[in-house]
Amino acid sequence: MPAEPVWYAATVAIPVYNGARYLDEVLTAVADQRVDGPVEVLVWDSGSTDGSREIAARHGATLHMIPKSEFSHGGTRNRMAAMARARYVAFLTQDATPASPRWLASLLDGFSAADDVAAVFGPHDPRPDASHMIKAEMARHFATWGNGGREVDVQRLHRTPSEMATYARHPGLWTFLSDVNCCVDREVLRSIPYREVPYAEDQLLGRELIEAGYSKVFHPEAAVIHSHDYPPVDFLRRYFDEFRSLREVLDHVEPAGVLRTTRSIRGLVRGDKRWLASQGVHGAPLARALAVSTRHHTIRMAGAILGTRADRIPPPGRRLLSLEGRSSYEPVAGPVPSSATEPEATVLPDGDWRWEWVRQQYPLRPLRLEPHAPRPRGPMSLAWIVPPWGIGSGGHTTIFRLIQQMERRGHQCVVHVYDPFGIDNRPGWVLRGEVREHFVAIEAEVFRGLEQWQGADVAIATNWWTAWPLRDLPGCLEKAYLVQDDEPQFYATSSERLWAEETYRMGYRGIAFTRWMAELLEREHGMASRYFDCGTDLERYPFAAGDREPGLIAVYARRETDRRAVDLALAGIATLIERRPGVKVVLFGSNVKPSSPVLAENLGVVPPRRLAELYRRASVGVVLSLTTHSLVSQEMMASGLPVVELNGENVTSSLGAPGDRAMLVDPRPDAIADGLEAILDDPARAAETARRARAFVEELTWERAGDQVEEALVEYLAQPAGQPRTASIQS
Repeated sequence: MPAEPVWYAATVAIPVYNGARYLDEVLTAVADQRVDGPVEVLVWDSGSTDGSREIAARHGATLHMIPKSEFSHGGTRNRMAAMARARYVAFLTQDATPASPRWLASLLDGFSAADDVAAVFGPHDPRPDASHMIKAEMARHFATWGNGGREVDVQRLHRTPSEMATYARHPGLWTFLSDVNCCVDREVLRSIPYREVPYAEDQLLGRELIEAGYSKVFHPEAAVIHSHDYPPVDFLRRYFDEFRSLREVLDHVEPAGVLRTTRSIRGLVRGDKRWLASQGVHGAPLARALAVSTRHHTIRMAGAILGTRADRIPPPGRRLLSLEGRSSYEPVAGPVPSSATEPEATVLPDGDWRWEWVRQQYPLRPLRLEPHAPRPRGPMSLAWIVPPWGIGSGGHTTIFRLIQQMERRGHQCVVHVYDPFGIDNRPGWVLRGEVREHFVAIEAEVFRGLEQWQGADVAIATNWWTAWPLRDLPGCLEKAYLVQDDEPQFYATSSERLWAEETYRMGYRGIAFTRWMAELLEREHGMASRYFDCGTDLERYPFAAGDREPGLIAVYARRETDRRAVDLALAGIATLIERRPGVKVVLFGSNVKPSSPVLAENLGVVPPRRLAELYRRASVGVVLSLTTHSLVSQEMMASGLPVVELNGENVTSSLGAPGDRAMLVDPRPDAIADGLEAILDDPARAAETARRARAFVEELTWERAGDQVEEALVEYLAQPAGQPRTASIQS
């Protein structure tokens, strides 16, 4: 009777050419593997003359010999897989030694991680004599997967817009596969074989498996010992070959530029520094090692930049730069969107599309709150989510002053800076220092992002960007929305306007700046709200009567915020100057280059001390508000400076009737000119208005604002969301 066919747990396939240096070690480690079932070992030799074939025969490997001219990285591996008698084929190179007897079992175990696994790969541990740069680089590379290289990681391409955009920019996060150390399903390899390309056949196979809908697995216990060290010139040529192949199979182009490349080299050197420090290297030895790192990574970046631009280098130059002596450039067309192969009309996915974070917030869902009994008055933990800022931001000044007031009342605060647009990448401790130096000396910790979110008694959104993520954050008894202005009005009829309006209907309870804003939220959006009045820093803006410079007009010209109607203010001033030459105009409050129909001095954004000096010197101040009024008007009033503002419920609800505390005018250039002229022509009447305005703002302290906000938060905790509440807007 014919013998029963042998069932193999796996086939280990090793292409060899003059590999005697490590081959005995490699095959000994393969023989030591502990798996359930026999292991087939295939060695394909392409003309070795150093005893490699004898080593393979001594270890009992199935030896197959081919002429060197028939060898190709992809084609030879396809032929080895076709010859294999096991379903799973583990590929090694002749210098990659399995690091433990669990290597092969770990590769096979990876196929049980999901039903669609086509390939499994493991890390490369550098040899003991490898340079510190190679050791650090390999540690960083394989930490990309599996939570720092510690866990089994299934990689699968989910074809969502955001993931496809990221894939187009960083395909290697999904496609990386190294047949120095990997295992493939032979059945899958029959339908998606290796391509016969000059280099990076494994990277291309990984790409095609992922794009075909298969998954790959990284297994941290499937490690091999493998590394290469070359002299500096050979390193340049090696990296040229590697990165030329990445351009050919993944269309990767290494970013280049003096500043960017310098930053990249510094980043790589810092990575080496961290690795060396973890190995106990310090002092002079560390400095010497980092000098070598700088040279190495400069060479590495040169090879990467040249390699990914090999299409621009003539063939003789490519041959000279190549360690293999290859002069060709052979891009592989494929499904990955490619700036090099797609027609100009193709719009590639933008991995930095600025509104992806909003898209992911749908479908709409209710606020996530922890059920709780009514809470009596007492210390609260408060988490404030704020957008990034620029120095001089009035809205942030208000937020930080309110935080300071809460801290003075014994409440514990923490600040999270939510920045979906990547405006400011500085760490939290730097941001906190800036708050304390340029805004208010708060005690709260400041975190960049929401990764360290721990919940709070009450969490507070402070603009519409922050309301979206706060909706779903856990660990909060209540969530409130600090609304300083009607943000939808900041935008034209647009997506942003719709998304901003949506936040007012999410179920938050509001804490609005001004009664007008609170009433608008309830009337237009059904958002229950309390209100507060901003305080005024009376010490910083002391009252000054008389001795003002005739005809000097101080204009709040913050062009960053359209609701300040800067051009309307300047139109009114131009009309005034037509009537009475000699008026002097000083603009302040903006980092944007000014555009003005009249001669003006521009101070830009200046510290409060200089503003206070201007307010005490000028004869009239102009602050226009199309929504809630600006805190600047209160600071001018505190200084005794007569103010021209727009007449409307948004202003009169806070500043009183026209002529009571400010000159309120209709939104027309001639009406603004009339108001300015009335103040300049009647200094006595203007001074009387200024005294009433000062008395008014003396009542608007930050302590009072703190009381109002605290009462709203206490009320919200005492009346959990969903329970009947008392009247929203306090009298």
